Amino acid sequence: MQEGTEDERQVRAGRNQSMFRAANERLKDLNDAFGGLNGTYAIACECADTSCLATIEIHPDEYESMRESSYRFAVLPGHVYLDVERVVAERDAYVVVEKFAAAAEVAAANDPRRV
Repeated sequence: MQEGTEDERQVRAGRNQSMFRAANERLKDLNDAFGGLNGTYAIACECADTSCLATIEIHPDEYESMRESSYRFAVLPGHVYLDVERVVAERDAYVVVEKFAAAAEVAAANDPRRV
């Protein structure tokens, strides 16, 4: 992530991750259609790095559970930014992070399920 004040980094991270979450929400219908074939969703890594093109395989129930909170995102191991988020769960293929401070405010304001 780029340099800046702590608050600027948090806001930028919240925006970046919210963008990936919105894309994954748009892919949900497609994932629902094909999830029955292999039992998982394919989603974009929701890390704060806008250049990240990685994907994550996630079980639909785990995806829905994560989406119950506006502050939580699925990222690959090693894609965690501890200055703007904390790890709340670790799975084999991904990590669930939770935004805090200004990043949490931005994430909540941009949650497509709550807007």
